[in-house]
Amino acid sequence: MVQVLLLIAVLAGLATMGYLQWRERSAVDSSRQERQALAQADRAIVTFATVMRRLPCPDVNRDGVEDCGAGDQKGWLPSVSLRLAGADPGVDVGQLRYLVQRGGGANDLTVLDDAWRPLEYDTTGKTFGSMRATTATGGDYQADVQTLTDLCKRLDDGRATPYAAGMAEVRSSPVRTTAYALVHPGNDDADGDGSFFDGANASADSAVEDPIRRPLLARYNDIVLERSYASLLAGLHCAPLIDSINTVALAHDVVSQVDDLKTGNIAAAKQAIIFAALGAVITANDMAGTILGEVMDAANAAVDWAFCAASLGLAVNACAAAPQHTAAVGLAGGVLYANGASVVLNVVAAAMAGNALALADSSVDSSTLTCPSTDYTQTLAAAKKAWDDAIADRSSLITKIKDKSDELSAANTARTNAINNLVAQVRAGGTSTSIDSRIQPVLDAATNWESSSFSLKAATDRRDNYQTAVTQWTNQVATYADMLANRTALIAQINTDIKALDTQIAATTDPAVKAALSKQRLEKTSQLTLLNDPVALQAEYDKAVTERNNAQSNLDAAQSDLSAAQASAGSAQTSFQTAYSNLRNAGRYTIFVGAVAAAIGCTTTAAGVCQSSDIVTSGGIQSALVDLFGGSSVSPDPNAKYLKPIKLQRELNALQSIVGEADKRVTSAQNTYNQLKTQADNPPPCNITGKGVTPMPPSTAMDILIKVDQKGGTR
Repeated sequence: MVQVLLLIAVLAGLATMGYLQWRERSAVDSSRQERQALAQADRAIVTFATVMRRLPCPDVNRDGVEDCGAGDQKGWLPSVSLRLAGADPGVDVGQLRYLVQRGGGANDLTVLDDAWRPLEYDTTGKTFGSMRATTATGGDYQADVQTLTDLCKRLDDGRATPYAAGMAEVRSSPVRTTAYALVHPGNDDADGDGSFFDGANASADSAVEDPIRRPLLARYNDIVLERSYASLLAGLHCAPLIDSINTVALAHDVVSQVDDLKTGNIAAAKQAIIFAALGAVITANDMAGTILGEVMDAANAAVDWAFCAASLGLAVNACAAAPQHTAAVGLAGGVLYANGASVVLNVVAAAMAGNALALADSSVDSSTLTCPSTDYTQTLAAAKKAWDDAIADRSSLITKIKDKSDELSAANTARTNAINNLVAQVRAGGTSTSIDSRIQPVLDAATNWESSSFSLKAATDRRDNYQTAVTQWTNQVATYADMLANRTALIAQINTDIKALDTQIAATTDPAVKAALSKQRLEKTSQLTLLNDPVALQAEYDKAVTERNNAQSNLDAAQSDLSAAQASAGSAQTSFQTAYSNLRNAGRYTIFVGAVAAAIGCTTTAAGVCQSSDIVTSGGIQSALVDLFGGSSVSPDPNAKYLKPIKLQRELNALQSIVGEADKRVTSAQNTYNQLKTQADNPPPCNITGKGVTPMPPSTAMDILIKVDQKGGTR
């Protein structure tokens, strides 16, 4: 009975260890696929926003098409609508959760309207005081010029709007609003509530979990990719885009003032020069802010990549955030270049305004007009800090690599010493024994066991992923088959259900109940649309069958691979147990000194085998085996001295793989500093000269401004 209980305990330990190893490998592969899906979907949404000048609405009925009429802020990624706009989300219908800010009014980022117009001088002619009035509101500017700047305006308004109930939010502490967010559910229902999505990601309200949330007792495995207002403003290059149009607006205002006031316009034109100088200074400060933001993203990227590498990819959230921070660093370079161009434009605008002033009245002494100067002190300091930080972080990475190399070297030494100790215990002072040949098979079997176990975890993960796909597509096929077989009856039933829902919606006064009923009605309407189009319904059925068959083929192949991996792992474990026992229970054996048999050694777990004259080596050999492989004779411990160098080598390889990115960051920061230093040392030319001529008509300047606005800025 004691032996049976011991066997059960060993088997339970093996099962637990195998399960934990499978979970680790599954997390690595799943997180990589999840991050790739989120990154491609994020790029598709940015592409959609660039083309459509608004963000897509969520898909609430999982047909891949955005549903803007329902007013929902949370649903599914509208992959079909994204593709129609020329973007590839990289995922099929219904794979990712999508939350977008539709808080109403200026907070609704899915609406395209004329939210932004170029600025104009106020009545004092000193500042840009207000947006231009359109013909619809008593002004002379064209109405309904809808471009990317309108989305930029809504993003800027949303960034400054305090959080209020009903806005799309991230469940952080404190709660914060977001432009949009994407959620990947992971590969299973971690919290066991019936939905693959966990926490707030599974709810119907307008919220997602904080991207930095870590798994807690395996109850959460979603990955959230959040796009803040500031991130999207930078990603769309809103600041330089708006500056370029306002620069043209400035020129129009100067032309209008020159035309209207002639000599009296001198003071206003001087103010235009001052404004252009101020614009150059502001843009330079924006550049400093951009560099400081890059410093933060670069630091975050360094931390995340290092943590991801050191954990062999098992730190899912760190590995998910690292490429986002790295992308932000690269994006900052593009914004920095655009802001540098804006400095030049502002100086050019000052020259244009000064020349307009000189040309307006020949009595003006152009030598009294001065060009703007730009102070690059803060910008250069920020760029130098970014460069220094990049060098420091690379040095830290090199130090970590050296430390890991030292740890690996020490582990290799400990492993060699442990092997030598085992040989010494077997030989018991001799130079060789008749059982020396039993030592190497134990070492080889342990190495083979580690390799087979690693392969088994990978094969198990592939099998489970394809099994999930087969189950999901099988359910979808059954749903479509039922719709095809009972289409007429279902159409009648759904029409009846919609009428009943309309009655309930009209009668209820509770907003929450009304919203839930409206959502049900929308789902019924979507089902009815598909039922009324038998061609589309058949196409969806055929697609589901194809996908199910493909998944089944992949599952069959994965199952075959898993069976082979299981057999290999089982064989490797048996080989280790056999080799371990052959050495541990060798019985009586001969100890040689040189070629002469000098003594008899004995190692065994059985009683009555060793004789009184034998050198009993059982205790020493057992201690050496435990030191080398761990306390189990069933399978070696990956953290024991023999296998630990393999684990450390993988960690070292992971750290070494990001040295190239660290070098690129240093080079990029150095190039940024050198570029800014060149701009600071070589300001753009500004020559104000001229004699009085006939100025450009304001109508022509207005036409140019409107065309620039319609085009979406200067290029």
